[in-house]
Amino acid sequence: MGGLSSMINLGRIAKVVALLLFVLPWVTVSCVDQTLVSMTGVDLATGHIAMASNPLSSGTALPAEHGGDLFVIIGAVLILAGLVLSFVLKGSRGAMAAAACAALAAVSLAYTVLVRIPGAARADATTSAGGSGAGGPSPEQIAEMIKVNIQIGFYLCLAALIAAVLFNVMAMKGTTPAAAAAAPPGEPPPSA
Repeated sequence: MGGLSSMINLGRIAKVVALLLFVLPWVTVSCVDQTLVSMTGVDLATGHIAMASNPLSSGTALPAEHGGDLFVIIGAVLILAGLVLSFVLKGSRGAMAAAACAALAAVSLAYTVLVRIPGAARADATTSAGGSGAGGPSPEQIAEMIKVNIQIGFYLCLAALIAAVLFNVMAMKGTTPAAAAAAPPGEPPPSA
């Protein structure tokens, strides 16, 4: 039973680490090598994102007016649910539920950071560029200048969630029926 509880505990630790990694930078959006936005996991979940001044205009920092990202919030809630379920449910059920929560959280966070944010950044660049004056960049050129860089905090969070899934799967395999470990003995050899 010691191997099972240690694997479940390692899965719990990995989930706590994933939650702590929400405070590190996850994404930066830049244009012409100037950072426009730097977002942590907490920023994405709460919607508190401040945009730096636009390099194409002479403005100052612009606060973003939107709520938190639903998929990031769902990811954080799934991580917490996996932690709670690992304490509430015992044995392979708890490990299975915790692994499923961690896997779904990883998918939810990856979808947001790898798909939604780059698409939204480029779409916002083309719509907010408006009509360009003579000789100015077109909205398509501005969209090409926008770079979305995924930061180390996101990759570490994803790695922690993958580790949590692996630890929980290993705990599930450790709780399978002992039939495989203690197979019934075969026919006894004939006695002479």
